[in-house]
Amino acid sequence: RARVALARAMVAHVLTCLRDVEGIGDVHLLAPAPEAGLDMAWRADGGAGLNAELARAHAAIQGPLLIIHADLPHLTAGDVSALLAAARDAGAAIAPDRHGRGTNALALAGDAPVAFAFGEDRFARHMRLLPAAAIVRRPGLARDLDTAEDLAEARRAGVVAVGTRSEDTRS
Repeated sequence: RARVALARAMVAHVLTCLRDVEGIGDVHLLAPAPEAGLDMAWRADGGAGLNAELARAHAAIQGPLLIIHADLPHLTAGDVSALLAAARDAGAAIAPDRHGRGTNALALAGDAPVAFAFGEDRFARHMRLLPAAAIVRRPGLARDLDTAEDLAEARRAGVVAVGTRSEDTRS
């Protein structure tokens, strides 16, 4: 139950940040099932894998696209605005995790088809696919929750409720 509550709280936090950014239109949650209580559109995850599901969603959505993971408890609206501004200037922007291996957010200014490369070493793979993309390094975009240590650090910073336990992040 604590893990589900943490996931819901993080989705709600990211959604709040997105709502505070001028110019963001529709927000879609890619998930196996809709999430009650969240004011956003739901896109069914058919189980084909994140990259295939994102490609399918991107083909259906016209115009600019922002892909942002929900495990960003330090995220601010300013972080999102900076990412979108960089994408407008360069055509695309990538926000790596703090270790420089993962991609926590990807913004595409146009609607040209793109191959998504989420998975192991996804930041390097996204850089190969989008060599002209701007790199946006901001603490709110870089500090995700992948490990128990990440959760403990977020708790110490006060961005995750103290009642959540570190072991709740394990798969």
